[in-house]
Amino acid sequence: MNLALMLADQSQLNPLKEALVYRDQRISYRQLNALIDRLAGGLKNTGILPGDRVLLAMENCPEFIISYYAIIKLRGIVVPVNPHYTINEHSIIMLDSLPSVVITRHDLVPTFKKITSEIQVPRGIIATGYNGGEAGVSSFDQVLNSGRDTFTPDKAASRHDVIELLYTSGNSGTPKGAMLTHHNLYRNALAFAQCCNITGADRSLMIAPAHQAAAQTCVMNASLLVGATLVVHDGWKGPQAVLEAIQNEKVTYYFGPPTMYALLVKYPEIEKYDLGSWRLAFTGAAPTPPDVFKSFEEKFGLRLFEGYGLTETSPTATTMPLDGIYKPGSIGLPIPGVEVKIFDYEDREVPLGQIGEIVVRGHNVMKGYYNRPEETEWTLRNGWFHTGDLGYQDADGYFYIVDRKKDLIIRGGFNIHPREIEEVLYSHPFIFDAAVVGVPDPIMGEEVLAFVLLREGSQISPEEIRTFCANKLARYKIPKLIRFVENLPKTTSGKLLRGELRKMI
Repeated sequence: MNLALMLADQSQLNPLKEALVYRDQRISYRQLNALIDRLAGGLKNTGILPGDRVLLAMENCPEFIISYYAIIKLRGIVVPVNPHYTINEHSIIMLDSLPSVVITRHDLVPTFKKITSEIQVPRGIIATGYNGGEAGVSSFDQVLNSGRDTFTPDKAASRHDVIELLYTSGNSGTPKGAMLTHHNLYRNALAFAQCCNITGADRSLMIAPAHQAAAQTCVMNASLLVGATLVVHDGWKGPQAVLEAIQNEKVTYYFGPPTMYALLVKYPEIEKYDLGSWRLAFTGAAPTPPDVFKSFEEKFGLRLFEGYGLTETSPTATTMPLDGIYKPGSIGLPIPGVEVKIFDYEDREVPLGQIGEIVVRGHNVMKGYYNRPEETEWTLRNGWFHTGDLGYQDADGYFYIVDRKKDLIIRGGFNIHPREIEEVLYSHPFIFDAAVVGVPDPIMGEEVLAFVLLREGSQISPEEIRTFCANKLARYKIPKLIRFVENLPKTTSGKLLRGELRKMI
């Protein structure tokens, strides 16, 4: 079984049931499956072959979901990316993945036209809402309408086929593609749905970005797998939009990063909404502040459940059980079919309560990093995926995260690697040296702080630095805080001491 077959089955079992709700559109399971088949056929007509990479750069919308499943049904490999990336960030991923085609929004066509002038994309660009006649650019509707309502791939898919490349930053800050298979994604979505008791009776609200692993598995795939209705918003528009959606669409399940919940509990007019349908609130992607758990339960009368995982684990590895001991702050227990342990630096399991590295083994672990055999071998050494996160396990088997071995910053659920920002800062002619760390923030979880050492005789304002970064980094990566310093703490060999740097905050 795989995701594409599962959705086709739902179109037979629940043909008239709402699958997607988006603005004024209501799409049944039969209609959704027909659209997926038509696009799969249309993509095949353009020359897309099994194994071809297809870059998908769109906000949450029906076209994203249709494209995602059509690429999978065609036995292609979907490469979802943040549409808000800069041209530089898109170029890095495209140079690594070498997609055969790009599917995006009409307003991003100029960006991708510039990229494709240097990086060959054989089948060009397909754009939603596109009416132009530029060479190398096709209308999404045109490609969609060139297919038929039924599509059968030439060859049955294998459970071990890679169907998605999800890019995540490594220790160097350079994005690398985690190769996820049919088995990874189907089993992870099924296990999550079972853990959270998501059924066909549920109505799930998807606001978290679908280009990320968490929203894909924990909302989109888990909901459509069981025949639930997926209410889609194209992004976070504030607490009012969430509460109105829960009330008007009778939403039963909502998933979002801690930042969204931190903003919800601060909203002053919660009591004016009828939220009686809401039964399950889930969070992940970043550590949740303890006061958010308490405030959420007090104001909404629901417990907030948390899970843990990484892009490389499809992404879910653990969840707080709905039935069992409720331990706010814990990342819970391993999901069915997944093992989680705590290892020391020699890959030996440590006793309960002792801190070590969190490692994962099971159906959810990626096949490896695309075109990076050495990094794959190291990360998956001895048959375990090494997360780089430090944690411990208590006597009840619950896991806790205490720190990260990696220098990752998690802002509003988005992962940011300091090195990526530092390299942009280094490129400014007035900046001699720079270092970036995350600092605690009550709403975003962490904010980006840059320490900047200017060249002798140079002057520049924080706003000028942010403007310089805006052309090279997505907006959420741009340092909100900039501090000018006379030196940075380093070892005698020149290695930055980030621990000492954090003491300067």
